[in-house]
Amino acid sequence: MMSMKWKTISFKSKLLLLFIIGTALIMTGAAFIITSTVSDQVAELAYEQSAITAESYANQFDRDMYASMAMGRTIASIMKQYDGNNRTEVNDMLRQILIDNPHLLGTYVCYEPDAFDGHDHLFINTQGHDTTGRFIPYWHKIDGDIRLDPLLDYDTLDYYQVPKNTGMEVLTEPYYYEGVFIVSYAYPIIKDDRFIGIGGVDMSLDYLDDAISDVKVFDSGYGLMTGNTGILVSYPYGKDWIGNKTLYDFDIPEKSMIADDIRHGKSGYKEAVDPFTGDTVVMFYEPIETGNFSFILVIPKDEMFAGVHELQEQLIAISAIAIVFMGGVAFLIASSVTRPINRIVRDFHDISKEALKGKLDSRANTDVDIDFRKIPQGLNNILEALERSNASMKEMKEVVNSSSIIVFKYRFTKEWPVELVSDGIRKLGYFPEDLTSGKMCIWDLVHPEDRERVQKELIINIEHKESDFKQEYRALTKAGDIRWVDERTLIKRASNGKLISIQGIIFDITESKEAEKALVEAKMVAESANQTKSQFLANMSHELRTPLNSIIGFSDVLTDEMFGELNAKQKQYASNINKSGKHLLKIINDILDISKVEAGKVELEPEGFDLHALISEVMLTIEPLAKQKGVELLIESGNSSCNIYADKLKIKQIMINLLSNAVKFTDSGGNVEVILACDEDEVSVSVKDSGIGISEAEQDELFRPFKQLDSANNRKYEGTGLGLVLVKKFVQLHHGNIYVKSSPGQGSTFTFVIPRWGVDNDQQQAQ
Repeated sequence: MMSMKWKTISFKSKLLLLFIIGTALIMTGAAFIITSTVSDQVAELAYEQSAITAESYANQFDRDMYASMAMGRTIASIMKQYDGNNRTEVNDMLRQILIDNPHLLGTYVCYEPDAFDGHDHLFINTQGHDTTGRFIPYWHKIDGDIRLDPLLDYDTLDYYQVPKNTGMEVLTEPYYYEGVFIVSYAYPIIKDDRFIGIGGVDMSLDYLDDAISDVKVFDSGYGLMTGNTGILVSYPYGKDWIGNKTLYDFDIPEKSMIADDIRHGKSGYKEAVDPFTGDTVVMFYEPIETGNFSFILVIPKDEMFAGVHELQEQLIAISAIAIVFMGGVAFLIASSVTRPINRIVRDFHDISKEALKGKLDSRANTDVDIDFRKIPQGLNNILEALERSNASMKEMKEVVNSSSIIVFKYRFTKEWPVELVSDGIRKLGYFPEDLTSGKMCIWDLVHPEDRERVQKELIINIEHKESDFKQEYRALTKAGDIRWVDERTLIKRASNGKLISIQGIIFDITESKEAEKALVEAKMVAESANQTKSQFLANMSHELRTPLNSIIGFSDVLTDEMFGELNAKQKQYASNINKSGKHLLKIINDILDISKVEAGKVELEPEGFDLHALISEVMLTIEPLAKQKGVELLIESGNSSCNIYADKLKIKQIMINLLSNAVKFTDSGGNVEVILACDEDEVSVSVKDSGIGISEAEQDELFRPFKQLDSANNRKYEGTGLGLVLVKKFVQLHHGNIYVKSSPGQGSTFTFVIPRWGVDNDQQQAQ
């Protein structure tokens, strides 16, 4: 019935009514929020001020207790430094400390037998001593006057024995001693790393109760103090509870929770019921670290929030006046707005009907009052944007559907329903409708052997809150063929982290997979061929060395004329045979060494030796060749010796190859210099010549097997190109590197760097 009446009311009246009601509701809500916020802030301020008050009292009592505890530590420290043996002097000190500190109930020291001066037998049963004469004076004012007694139960109480057994100070929980509620501090006296006794103080807690009983907050708020176990140390009501009752004994859950927090050294506040008044109170508690106590400030909740309630009443009155005023203003504003509304609404109605039919080229009439002109202009802007967006979406859809890439989107549910899939799915023989209709799910495209892995990868990325990932798997076409695909997946989540959908794209990578497989097979074939080549070279080298050794041996016999004299030409021919045989044998040995290295059959045989001496030895070997060419050999070293741990034979081969190459490519009048640098962890050897040099382009070919540089200058020099290959491989076996620096006509410098102590750390120090 009400809805029928509402429909008969004119738009203008509805707008005026809604405008006024809306404004009133907004103002009411704003007033409520302001009142609530201000009230909360004032209440929070009341809590903060009360907590600060509790903390202030706690800090005050903490300072008092720390001062008392410090006196006990001072006594122990003084006795540790005390070198005299005057018991009267010590008694005077203890008595004076007790007089100067009103909060203290007692001061004492207690020495081990004969630990003070070695004369305990002279003081048996005297004042401040026991039956053995041990020095255990206890100055106290338990009965009001200061007097001296022997300290009792020293050998039995944990309070005294813990410092002796652990060397640590002891702070007791509150306890009664001869009718007085006290707390004690005991400190070990350790002299020359030996425990000789304890020193400490007793502090009466009566003064704390007097001071805390004077605490007043608001009208009836009060303070109390407990020990770490919740035992009452001060309480303004029920004095007989002090030392005999804990917070747990009140059988009030909130007080038990407070006691639990105090036990763990926490601060805070909780509401509870006061057992004396029955009122709801807020209990603020702060730890007193010195002595494991806690101060509690108890404030009636009504008193703490009295100012809050008064402020709320004032804010409500102000808000009511503001609501009435803003209601009138809203009426005036609404009246001025309703006039052009009908015209704009008609435009909206007509345009929306056209838009629903897919026609987005209609536009609103902007010939309205300037105050409302932005409304139809804004609508026209929206329509233009929608028209452009619609055209872009159509164009994008055509691009996606014409591409071989498969675009997909599905929901993360048990059924994995597909919401969208592009025409690219036809490349696998399916129609988009096969998946979007629910006849198939996204996993039907995945090969059964890959399906579990693909699903598991998706779940892992979802659980790890990843936003995107990629994976490769085999897909099944509708005809049953297998295609390799690369899927790029995007996991969409709402702002609250809840998963919305899974979407992404799929590429066909079958061709690249087949090419990758072909490359792997080709690599295997190449490796097999290389292994066969290495084996062939090794076999051939062994086969060739046997006849060569005979040729060299017989040519040596002929040269030495063991079977008769030879003429000059015969001796020349025999010498040529011998030199050529030895040269060929060296080539075969190099080939054999390379084949062994490539087959992984070469192992280092490290030993300790002087690298400087080895280089000098090699230079003597090369010297005849250098003199023959007119090349000067030099060596530069910062040290006269350089002990290293390496394969001596391999290092010698490296140096022979580098030096012989340097001499070979250096013309008469030039020089070859060896530069040795030896530091703590590695050695560096450089062979520098003033020869023909090497271009930068040719330097990459230096360490390739059977490769000689094909420049006009190099062709006149004989060689196989194996020497530098062996050098590099031997250096690498030592976990080192070799470098070359050269330019045509400027000479060359070959530098190799290896660890000084090799890889066997256990033998480093032996050298």
